[in-house]
Amino acid sequence: MPEFDKNVILLVDDEEDHLVITSRFLESQGFSCHCADRGWDALRILEEQRVDLILLDLHMPGMDGYCLAENILSRDSMKQIPIIAFSCYDLTRFKQRAMRAGMADFIPKPVDRERLLSTIRDQLQLRHRLSQMSAVEDDLNVAPGQPVH
Repeated sequence: MPEFDKNVILLVDDEEDHLVITSRFLESQGFSCHCADRGWDALRILEEQRVDLILLDLHMPGMDGYCLAENILSRDSMKQIPIIAFSCYDLTRFKQRAMRAGMADFIPKPVDRERLLSTIRDQLQLRHRLSQMSAVEDDLNVAPGQPVH
């Protein structure tokens, strides 16, 4: 069974070739993928589907990746989803702006597949650990006399 079975990734990129190639690669690695070529489509998918991680192109027409990330992270129901930015512009200022917008990591295009998998794995493991810690914290904050889960 693949290591990433049942993890859902949302790919957001206005380049159709990149969406197809990346989604096929990730699905071959055990992921399930949703694809969007615009920010508004990505938000619709996020409202309708469970997503564990977002791969987000920074430079798209209309709503760019920075604006989309800020929109996602401002919503309580979505702010725990890690966002990994990617861009063909591998410059420090783009990376810094992505981090300031709340994105978890940055990968330059063309995407190195091993780096992509490693970054996704790291972000999913971190999200899982944070979720476990939150559950323990919730159990510790139970009022006296209430049963602990």
